[in-house]
Amino acid sequence: MINEAAPVSRAGIPSRTHERMPAAPFGTPHPREGLEWWYLNGRLRDGDGHEHQWMATITRHEDVCDRTAEPGYICYFMHADAAGVSKSSWVTPGAHRSMREAVSGDRAMDQRVRVALMDVLADGPLLPDRPIEQPVSSSATSLDISLGDLAHLRRQKDGTYRLGLPGRQSHFDLTLVPRKPAVPQLNDAGYWPGRFPDNGDALTTHVLPRLDVHGSVVTQQGTRVEVEGQAWFEHTWGGAWHRATREPHTGDRVWQRAGVQLDNGWEISAAHYCCEDPRTGARSGEVLSATVIAPDGTVGYHAMSWQPTRHWTSAATLNTYPTAVRLVVADLDLDVEVTAPETRHEIRALATGRAVWEGPAKVTGTLGATPVTGLAFLETLPVNTVCDFEHYTRRAHAIACEEAAAVYPPDPTGDLTALAGTEHGPHLDPATRNRLGKALSEPVRDLLDGPGRAWRSYAGLAVLSLFGVDPEPYRPLAAATELLHTASLIIDDIQDESPLRRGRPTAHQRFGTAASITAGTAAYFTFDPLIQRIPQHDAATMLRVYRLYLRALRTAHTGQALDIAGHREAFDRAVDTGDNHALVESIRTAHRLKTGTPVRCFAEAAAVLAGAGEEQIAAIGQYFEAVGTVYQISDDVADLDGVSTAEDRSQGRTSKLPAEDLRNGKISYPVAHALARLGTADRRCLRDALYKEDAAAAGEAVGLLTGCGTPHAVLAESRETIDQAWSPLERLLPATQQKAMLHALGWYAAQRIPDEATPLPGPGHGRTTDR
Repeated sequence: MINEAAPVSRAGIPSRTHERMPAAPFGTPHPREGLEWWYLNGRLRDGDGHEHQWMATITRHEDVCDRTAEPGYICYFMHADAAGVSKSSWVTPGAHRSMREAVSGDRAMDQRVRVALMDVLADGPLLPDRPIEQPVSSSATSLDISLGDLAHLRRQKDGTYRLGLPGRQSHFDLTLVPRKPAVPQLNDAGYWPGRFPDNGDALTTHVLPRLDVHGSVVTQQGTRVEVEGQAWFEHTWGGAWHRATREPHTGDRVWQRAGVQLDNGWEISAAHYCCEDPRTGARSGEVLSATVIAPDGTVGYHAMSWQPTRHWTSAATLNTYPTAVRLVVADLDLDVEVTAPETRHEIRALATGRAVWEGPAKVTGTLGATPVTGLAFLETLPVNTVCDFEHYTRRAHAIACEEAAAVYPPDPTGDLTALAGTEHGPHLDPATRNRLGKALSEPVRDLLDGPGRAWRSYAGLAVLSLFGVDPEPYRPLAAATELLHTASLIIDDIQDESPLRRGRPTAHQRFGTAASITAGTAAYFTFDPLIQRIPQHDAATMLRVYRLYLRALRTAHTGQALDIAGHREAFDRAVDTGDNHALVESIRTAHRLKTGTPVRCFAEAAAVLAGAGEEQIAAIGQYFEAVGTVYQISDDVADLDGVSTAEDRSQGRTSKLPAEDLRNGKISYPVAHALARLGTADRRCLRDALYKEDAAAAGEAVGLLTGCGTPHAVLAESRETIDQAWSPLERLLPATQQKAMLHALGWYAAQRIPDEATPLPGPGHGRTTDR
């Protein structure tokens, strides 16, 4: 028998009284609470022995602006069988309104992402969320919820539960019979602290840890089969999850948890809950608890150890999830491994917060000296708030590095066949591989291992998702894009004689100029072995992708050639005449060729692989060409004070030498732009300061540029460029989270450091009426 732990202190529970109805049957609604959800999952087996794994959640949430208004409902569902995994998410108008209002007042969210989301949400739910258009009915005194003809959940008079999901995709009609009584989770009060300072969003959670299930399922192939199995059922209620206003350092609710059903009749609800600040990672309200139910129904609450042993990063959302966990409950001498599939089980929907991972798992280990096995579900709700767009896209760098290992193995003695092009010989002996590793691989690997912004790699994956294609099989594209960029940096640093890159000595400083030239040039050609690792399309499509990549290489080199040649002749004419049009156009052309067109090619290649229409491909290309071009322009602006990120500015630090371009006498875009805003004497002073090529003169040049308002004017022009490129694309895209994120990417490229003095346009800015 399990000894129950000492009662958990309830100090800090908010003054708002939560409904406590111990005599009511499990699942009975708490209509006066701001939030409530019913969560079910299980495994079924049909007469032919085929497994069906499923999960369903129904959530009720009060209106975030008016508690007297009708609440909103959300339902999301997942079904996995031999044909694959199907997922669906549905929201009522009230739930959509609450999500929109919560996003509008979320000051913790990156301003660019928030405004872009509001713009897309104005038209309705974001796919895959779909509207529940029929009326919702529910009882205030018993569990009986009907979401139109989409789903129903009710407790029947005999104490069993009925779950019906009659339409749209997989058809479920299940009866669930409790095997054990419900118990509080986490502690004897089922208490879960909130994330807001007043703790008004604290929750109470109970679980039915094992139910027998029987009924019918219509498979994804359309066949109706009889099924039976077991299930898990949770009921949680309390204060509203969303509010009309959220302050910047209010954390996200996050969790990692497992519901374990051992074959010997034991159940364990293992949960690691907390609130995590998306900006700092600081945690509060942390709960790490194992609720253990013995075969006779006795319940105990125990400390536990939760150690993720394997992780997976989603190419669609860039969230990282544990997919295998070692769970240890020392009090019971329980030590088990909970192992789930690595992919396919992320639910990507705004109704879930942005994304959640939910997968079936197998359990093996020991209880005391006895080996045990069982089934489980493993679930992770990560930090979903994107509070800094640049930090968010940096997550794509990990995917790029992981995929690049196929060509650049981390082990210096690893297989270099793909890099060396020796698939058909000659054989490379260990000594030769070692020499090649040092000469051809290490210079690239060294820079690749230093985290970059990786927004280029992110963009290709996001374009695939934009058109409804799972980017997981296309992960090598992230490596191809990042390796081309890495190669260009190695060569650029040699040409510019740069001593540092990403806070460390440049490749040619460490490995020598000759080796770095060869290694950097070779990296351009790694696209070929990497493209072989993605799903192969028809010959015409693959040829088009290759040609786009080769075009990116050609234009990038052309842009670099113009950059090296400089713009002094046009600059001198503009200083003398005050007419800067030719100079501005010359610099924009260099930026467009060096960065804009290559980014366009990568985005178009992803759109081609996604099966986009020609009009969509062209609009995608035009938009991403603008993104790449204004990114180079905003980089020129950021150079003026040495600040490259919002975090740098907030902490009052510089990440590179202030005005490094001006110290080197470079004619940057702000310099060209300023010439039309300065008088004759100041234009000449600016020219003299640049030609001196020293720190003091560069500071004088910065003063002239900022004094005439050039930085703000350049950034405003860049934002206008993005909005003009976005307008024709916006009407061609489905309403999704990725659509909002790609719009935010454009604003990020145009103004990498958000400035309250030059706010982003509000929702609806620049939108066309042709939907």
